[in-house]
Amino acid sequence: MAGTASSGNPGEDPREFASGKVLAVLGVPAEGGETLEFWIEAYLTAAVRGVRSPEVAGKIARHLGRFRDWSLVGFGHDRIAAVTAREVTLWREHLTGTAVRTLADGRVQAMAPATVNNHLAHLSALFTWTLVHAPSGLLVHGDPTKGVDLLPLPAPQPRALTDAQVRTVKNVLDRLEGFHRLKGRRHQGNDARPARHAHARPVRDRAIVAVLFGAGLRRAEVVNLDLTRLQPRTPGELQRVHKARLIGVRGKGRTQRTVFLGSDARLGLADYLAHERPDDDSPALFLAAASIATRRPGGRLSPRTINTIVGEVGRIHDLEVQGPNVNSARCARTMPATPSPTGSPPPPDTTAPNSNDASATPTTGICACTPTRPRTSPRAGPKTSNTLSTS
Repeated sequence: MAGTASSGNPGEDPREFASGKVLAVLGVPAEGGETLEFWIEAYLTAAVRGVRSPEVAGKIARHLGRFRDWSLVGFGHDRIAAVTAREVTLWREHLTGTAVRTLADGRVQAMAPATVNNHLAHLSALFTWTLVHAPSGLLVHGDPTKGVDLLPLPAPQPRALTDAQVRTVKNVLDRLEGFHRLKGRRHQGNDARPARHAHARPVRDRAIVAVLFGAGLRRAEVVNLDLTRLQPRTPGELQRVHKARLIGVRGKGRTQRTVFLGSDARLGLADYLAHERPDDDSPALFLAAASIATRRPGGRLSPRTINTIVGEVGRIHDLEVQGPNVNSARCARTMPATPSPTGSPPPPDTTAPNSNDASATPTTGICACTPTRPRTSPRAGPKTSNTLSTS
């Protein structure tokens, strides 16, 4: 047979030979190969340690060790053949209802659904690996983790920017060009226009964040905007009129809607069209710098570029602002909200993101990688300018 010929042992089952090779490489005796402790250690040695980071490897070992300890308490032994789908389900319920952990401050806390699902994922990886390398007949019931559902996770709750944080973010946007200036000695000449990086587009970045604030668009919706969707679409008209809108904004589910723009978004788009958007045939509203070698055909931005732009604005904000408003850009998805006089959260009928209402609460997807070390003073000018996006 081809299978036995490839194994090099014509009289052996290929699965038995594969298991023997694994045990030999691991340097563990064949005795005791029916216990959870044996296969957990074999899995960690062969597939985890040296492959994953020490922190992740330690977490996987702890999670699998908890399952083995739970089996020992229930059965008095840890034979792997006794593990069935019913036992995995009962362990999931045990982690959900009775398993607790003690925090550093002494408080006792139950496991969150995401942590329980993480335990189940590591157990599933163990049995998937064991089923491949174990001798035939060891797991007669197959993979016991198959068919065990994960716990449903709660819907993520948006975190709101306070009025003070909205004010400081908009203040940074008003001064965004200054952070792009090149401030070295060779750039300190008598030129009327300060030198800046060739790829820098501060006016475009300010317009993008202003649209996120004022219209609550998703990042994919922003990059898919065409110039023809903007009404009016000339700088002079945008500065003169009091109403501007984006028509036919393509959202999820092939939906289209009309979004009205506030004064910040309207004036930001007017400045961008007048000063930074080149007169080319590209239909996209927001274009990447033409000097970028990896620029897409047509110059349309990617959704990841929006992350970079907004993240850099958040980093500048946290370097500039001191006090309770620092790290306001850490929210994965935030919306400016006016707190109630009693300090309670906004009422449930607060306008949701991406609403069609012209008076909707402005929303944005502020997502920034802010510095992890606290700073007592703003970074120097030349250093700050080097952290800006060049998309």
